[in-house]
Amino acid sequence: MTKNIKVAIIGHGEAGSLIAGGLAAAGLEVVGFDPATPANPTVPLTDTIEEAVAGADLVLSINSSRVAATIAEQVAPLLGPGALFADLNTGTPAIKKRMAAVFPDGVFVDVAIMRPVPGLAEKVPLGVAGTGAKKFIELLTPFGLDLEYVSEVPGEAAARKLIRSILAKGMAGVIIDTLWAAESMGLQDWAYEEILREFDSSSAATAKRYLSGTAQHVKRRQIEMLDVVEMLNESGYESTMIGPIEFNYGRILHGKKIPFSKLP
Repeated sequence: MTKNIKVAIIGHGEAGSLIAGGLAAAGLEVVGFDPATPANPTVPLTDTIEEAVAGADLVLSINSSRVAATIAEQVAPLLGPGALFADLNTGTPAIKKRMAAVFPDGVFVDVAIMRPVPGLAEKVPLGVAGTGAKKFIELLTPFGLDLEYVSEVPGEAAARKLIRSILAKGMAGVIIDTLWAAESMGLQDWAYEEILREFDSSSAATAKRYLSGTAQHVKRRQIEMLDVVEMLNESGYESTMIGPIEFNYGRILHGKKIPFSKLP
């Protein structure tokens, strides 16, 4: 008879509760612990972290980077033989390596949540690294999770997550700055619709065009940004994004190559 797999989830916020509920629905034995005592838990909650971890085959820490290291230190002496500890919190590679050092070899798993959890729950794409990564994937793959093995080096999954954050948060920042600039000129409605049209028509080819087009026409684009600066000076809006964009163009003009760009 196949042994039930017990999963303890430390942290029952939005992401933790959704993942916990999804894992339970997939057939895992799931318990949770959160000192804040959530109003609508998706799995049974224990009164103490010790009770949650007791007998667990896998412990998932899904709370915040501020307390992640403390949770790891609390859980480490409580784990039974063969159990895994997976940290799903956003954190730097250095933090992940420090947490890994708390555990014996083969126990720590650095897990990066690569998309928003709402709407995907336990099916959210996960990057998996650390000395316990292969065992983690072997344990959870039968339950339909979207798992990508990264390496045995803790922190390498976290690095991918943070690099992706530059793109995702950077795009959000540029969109907001564009709308603020447009608002200063009474063009916010048009700009909003233009942004939506741009995203509707975008694809992988769009990203390639941005890279190669900038490499080919960087001087012209730098001059165009100077016109943008002059226009916004007249409208009274101080952009938070144009300065860094101009700085990047300057680096390219001084010889820094754009990865994956192609010149004619």
